[in-house]
Amino acid sequence: MPAGVNLRSDNNAGLIPEALAGLIAAAGGDAVGYGDDRFTADAIAAIRELFGAPTVVSFVATGTAANTLAIASLTEPWQRVLCHSDSHWYDDESTAPERFTLCRSTPLTPAGPDKTRLAPHDLAPVFGRGRGDVHQPAPGVLTLTNTTEFGTVYAPEQLAALTSHAHAHGYRVHVDGARFANAVAHQISQTGMDPGAVCRALTVDAGIDALSLGGTKAGLAQGEAILLFPQVSADAARAALRLPFLRKSTGHLLSKHRFLTAPFAHALADHAWLRHAAHANAMADRLARGLAQRGHSPAFPRQANAVFVLLAPEVDSHLRARGHAYYPFASPLGTLARLMCSFATTPAHIDAFLADLP
Repeated sequence: MPAGVNLRSDNNAGLIPEALAGLIAAAGGDAVGYGDDRFTADAIAAIRELFGAPTVVSFVATGTAANTLAIASLTEPWQRVLCHSDSHWYDDESTAPERFTLCRSTPLTPAGPDKTRLAPHDLAPVFGRGRGDVHQPAPGVLTLTNTTEFGTVYAPEQLAALTSHAHAHGYRVHVDGARFANAVAHQISQTGMDPGAVCRALTVDAGIDALSLGGTKAGLAQGEAILLFPQVSADAARAALRLPFLRKSTGHLLSKHRFLTAPFAHALADHAWLRHAAHANAMADRLARGLAQRGHSPAFPRQANAVFVLLAPEVDSHLRARGHAYYPFASPLGTLARLMCSFATTPAHIDAFLADLP
């Protein structure tokens, strides 16, 4: 089989150089365990510089842990979690949401032409039918994904409209930011704002209570950061007191903590994480434009590092025979080919894939 291009997932890529440098730096000598080390302090300081000094930061190894523990800290077991019907929370976390939060997850399907993002009117079916008594779940959390599962990005004004509506009905708001770096890089490219201003515009300024800040898909070996924003709400401040106990009691406090946080600290320094995300976004843009020129227009707007396209069976078979790899992905428009770029994707990779299109 010819050596094709791997566009399966940014999870498949190796380490950005900064993450490797962080691991090497942490490997020498010893350090106090469980987060009382200088690498963790550096990572927290870098995150607070971006999101604001009151931000409370906790690190865990996986995205599932980050999402479920963040939402568990904001909820009680008798509450409801609202999510997009195609969200990672609802589709890909297995039963971890129920196991960790004991809450009911209620999926919502966008009613408008944009099937990738929720809008305030999509929350109306839940907000309008509640009786407010013990026979129904109480308001809990609205969780959003930015970048979305379909490669689009919630703009600050879209987030602000959702959070205002959710807060008015007693819901806190969490963002699954597994690919938050790509959302920030996109927003910078659209506005020219500095990284800190964009990070705050997409979170605290929009009224977000909590963010799962992705490291793995940004080029780290492992690691996600749970960010709670007490500067936004008293609910987030209360969650910040609960989270350390939830993290420990569920087995997600790492003893050699520095190996989780040193790569974060190095990746955040001088905004390296955003340069790599911007490169991944640019490769996806090159791919989307090339596909459109060959008669394969992407199904959704290309805003981050993913491209979704409908490929005829014979085209799919030809590309796979040439060694190219990507995932079939269920979407509101049916099963599409998901083509995912990363920091390691090169123009030559994109051009080789496009050259093999029949």
